[in-house]
Amino acid sequence: MRLTFAGRPSGTAGLALALPRRAALLAAYTGGTIVVGFGAVLAATAAAAASGGPLVNPAIAIPGVDPSVAGLAGVGVWVLFALAGGTRILRDPGGHVALTFHLPFIAAAMILGGPIAGAWVAVLGTVERRELREVPWYGALANHALLAFWALVGGLAMEGVVRIAAGAGATSSGLAVLLVAGIAGTVVMAIGTAAMTAVTVVLRDGLDARDAVALLDSSFRRTAVAETLVGWLFVVVWVTVGWWAPALLAGVVLTLWRAAADARDLDRDDLTGVLSRAAFAVRAATAADRARRGIEGSAYLFLDLDGFKALNDGPRNHLVGDQVLVAVGERLRRAVRVTDAVGRYGGDEFTVLFGGVTDEATALRLAGRVEAALTAPYLTEDGERRIGASIGVSLAMPGRRDFEPDLRQHADAAMYEAKAAGGGIRIWHDPTDDEVDAAGA
Repeated sequence: MRLTFAGRPSGTAGLALALPRRAALLAAYTGGTIVVGFGAVLAATAAAAASGGPLVNPAIAIPGVDPSVAGLAGVGVWVLFALAGGTRILRDPGGHVALTFHLPFIAAAMILGGPIAGAWVAVLGTVERRELREVPWYGALANHALLAFWALVGGLAMEGVVRIAAGAGATSSGLAVLLVAGIAGTVVMAIGTAAMTAVTVVLRDGLDARDAVALLDSSFRRTAVAETLVGWLFVVVWVTVGWWAPALLAGVVLTLWRAAADARDLDRDDLTGVLSRAAFAVRAATAADRARRGIEGSAYLFLDLDGFKALNDGPRNHLVGDQVLVAVGERLRRAVRVTDAVGRYGGDEFTVLFGGVTDEATALRLAGRVEAALTAPYLTEDGERRIGASIGVSLAMPGRRDFEPDLRQHADAAMYEAKAAGGGIRIWHDPTDDEVDAAGA
């Protein structure tokens, strides 16, 4: 699995650094990743070529091919396998992160062919049409440089384990030694890639360290062991059956990966691509639980589009309305971080959850950003159209005993207050004792 970023959302609450400083640091970090990553791979390749020995280990060579190019042909085959892995994509609910099935192919090439083979498969085999379409060129280069660098480092770690074992008297070609070395190299590659990705997340989205660790834990931990095992299965069938056998195994694995993607799509609204009502409720329930346990607060936004009914009932029937709803979903996804959530409650009602919010000022600022995004003009087939928004906000404060229905009902009530006032933003406040007594009377 490879984690890449599909776009750059606006920053939100709890930013450790101001946006201009984060942008400057991110640019420097991206540039440094490109230079160091590609520089290391090119330097290692040049050094191996100058030594007069083979660029890659013989185990990756394809039998029956001219020995002078058999190793490179093997690398080319693994590049094709990895390219196939890029055809299966899982996206996060915000649309900012894409998970692609590349790690097992890179790991297998690294185990069979050594660090240079793994690095070049990481460079060439992870090219995707989605990435070329959605990611800025410098972001794509940084993604590939990062993977290639850690594939190279993982391969060197693997060779280091083999040398240590040989020094201790073990047979370097023994299955146990190769297994331990391969696992060590794959773990180094996965952890290094995850750590550098975490830095990108922190700088780009303004996440604190806890949020970044939680994101990477949910993205990597559940699949890292399985993908390591799949990589070893690729190696085993390559050695015992034939160089073509991993293609059959890859077909099975990618079919299962597609099934997982289809299952995840059930959590999405078909039209707008944001979370379904039920899936968003799960995210909100988790946020409410974290607040009750005193871990962190959240802001729950319930919003209704003002003037949408008139737009949707126009002469073009529902076509223009659907175009606006699709654009609303896209704008909301771009207004949140990867750790936040956007859902469609139904019709022209949407919900947004911002994590790490503990005060009204931050919640109102974020709600104002959402309102500004939604009220900008929409270009439709029926010309430029505008809508308004009524937004209700409720806070899940650390230590309070709110549950998901409480947050939703409070935000919904505040939204109706905003709508009654002609639109805008209202934040829920618990009624005072006098208000409770007056209501009871």
